[in-house]
This record gives sequence, C-alpha cells and structure tokens, in this order.
Amino acid sequence: MDLGGPARAAFFTLLPVAAVSGGLAIAVLISAAGAASFRPSLLRQVLEIRPMAVLTLLAFTLWAVLSSAWSPYPDHVQGPKLAATLGLGLVFAWAAARADARRLTRAGCLAAFCVLAALLAVEGFADLALNRAVRPDAPDWVLEGNPTRGAVILLAVTWAVAGGIWVWGGRWRLLLAAATLGGAALIAGQFHQLANVVAFGLGLCAFGLGFAAPRIAPLLVTGAVASWMLAAPFLTPLAFADPRFVETLPYSWAARAGIWDYVCARIAERPWIGHGLDASRAVNDFIQVQGRATDAIPLHPHSASLQIWFETGLVGACLGAAAVLLGGRSLSRAFAENRAAAAAACGTITALGFIANVSYGIWQEWWLATMFLAAAVVGAIGAKAA
Repeated sequence: MDLGGPARAAFFTLLPVAAVSGGLAIAVLISAAGAASFRPSLLRQVLEIRPMAVLTLLAFTLWAVLSSAWSPYPDHVQGPKLAATLGLGLVFAWAAARADARRLTRAGCLAAFCVLAALLAVEGFADLALNRAVRPDAPDWVLEGNPTRGAVILLAVTWAVAGGIWVWGGRWRLLLAAATLGGAALIAGQFHQLANVVAFGLGLCAFGLGFAAPRIAPLLVTGAVASWMLAAPFLTPLAFADPRFVETLPYSWAARAGIWDYVCARIAERPWIGHGLDASRAVNDFIQVQGRATDAIPLHPHSASLQIWFETGLVGACLGAAAVLLGGRSLSRAFAENRAAAAAACGTITALGFIANVSYGIWQEWWLATMFLAAAVVGAIGAKAA
C-alpha cells in the first residue's frame, strides 16, 4: 500500500495551522510524509536524473555533520537531526514533484496557501488574536514570532502557487496569479519585518526575470546566491566599515552589522574547516551596538553564508556554493521551455536566499523543511505529464 499520497495530503491539511503557530512542527510533518513516501525507486530516480546536484548537496551535509567532531558546542544532536531532516525532506520534495503526484501537490499547496493567508491576515489585522487565544500569558515578542515565521512559509510557496495558477490556465489565470502575489505582498508587510518586504520585492523581480528568460534566469539567480556565499566574509566588512553609517541604522540592523563584523573576524581564525557545527551556540562574547551590550552571536549569525563559513569553513562554503550552482544548472535545463516553473524557481530562490542571509539559522529544522516544501511545489509545476 502506497501511503505517500495520503501522508502528503495530510501534510498540506495541517500546514496552515502549523505555520501560523510558528512553523516549528512542519519539520516533523514533512519528515513523516517523506518517510511514508519513500520507495527505493525514488532514490534511484534522484541519482539518475540529478546526480551531481544531489550528490554535492549530500557531500555538503556530510561535511557539516562531520564538523561536529571539532565543534566546541557539547550537544551534538544537531548533526543527526540535520541529516534526517535533509534526507527525508529530499524524499518528500522528489515524491511530491513526480508527474503522478503533481496534481495533489499543486491542489494541496493552493488550498494551504489560501487558508494560511487568511489565518495570517487575522493575526496581522486583529492583534495576533489566534496566538493570543492559545497562549494568553505569553509576551508580545514571543507571540509575534509565530506568525512571522508563518509569513516566511507563505512567502516561500507564493511563487510556486502563482506559477501553478498560470500552468492551470483559464481565462482568469492572470487575475488569480496577480491576486496571489498581491495577497502575499500584504502579508509580507505585517509583523514589522522589513526583511520579508525586501524579500518579496526581490522575489517579484526574479519571478518576472524567470518568465522573460527561463533558460538563463535560474543560472543568474543561483549564481548570485553562490557568489555571495563565497564572498560574504570579505564583502560584508566593507559594507559596514563606516561606523557613522552603522549608527544611523535601526537597532536590529545595527546589531546584525555588529554580529557580522564579529563573525567575519572569527572566520579568519579557522578559515579552512571552520569552528564546527553549532559552534555559533558556544560563543559567549558580547559586543557593543549603539551603546548597548549584545550577544556577539545570538544562537546564529543571522546569515546563512557567514554561518556556513564560520562553522564549516572554506570546504563547506565551496560545497554549498557548488550545490547551489549545480541545482541552478539542472533548473535551467529542466525549465527552459516552462516559463511558469522557471519564474517560480527564480522567485523562490531569490526570496529565500535573501531571508537566509539576514534572518534565520541555516540548520533550523523548520527552515530546512520550508525550503524542501518550496522545492516540492516548484517541481510539481515543472513535472512533465506521465
């Protein structure tokens, strides 16, 4: 009995509630659906169709896990969790994007998008009413973090939903796709998250570029992400070299500038292999930001590129950049004649690439699950008929 289809349907059914309540549960949900979807033939197909991209991603993961051996952080549970989340997320994405599963994936994600957008609208315009009802005694900053992550999950699938509507066709497809993008823009502007607003704007530009140049755009987008991953430790200090400029920034962004400056200096201590997985969590230093003492690294550096460099070194950065570039080459070939899929891929990579480099820790399970969710729906748009 194939349990994959029902498991993925259950995932999309539970996704809106899981996302609006903080998104932390989606890693468990997507892993369960991935385990239920696993078949030996899937692994064979992955290695036959996307061998270099997948093998490079697995090599990057293996190196990150191995770096636990020289990490100062005493709890090494992150390595197995990373391997499990990535492995099962990859199975989920591949199974959901198969030609025989694409209709379920598109329909499930469209329904989840609509419900999640409605729930986030309630949170945004009714003072977090849903989260307050569940946790009435929690402080505002804790409650606001839940729909903030939910908005990121919505933004991650926005481009694939808009592209899927276009693929479905019909006389109203332009209007419906525009409504999808407009709704996502409205949600991105909630919860005081400038990063989401900028990510939406960049994603929209990349979405249009993918539509206009489906063969070249994925190469350009992934090339930009990979280039920044390699250059971040060298360019970031230059961007914030003037302390007078940093003093003019809002405190949250000035704090990021201080964290990034500290991390770049620490990267130079062990540039080749890094300080080890989760070494960011072992930092107890403080820095001064606009006259206030703050953690030098609060759990993670708020930059995926710098975190990869800091924890896995040049080896990890090169493997990560290579995986992104090889993925871009695969997308360019697969979506060369599919404008909607190329647009969805470019919008997704650009929006999530920006958020990854200013907000969340790269190893967080919910964040990894969000990326695999987006990959699954983008793949479902590009799947060829069986």
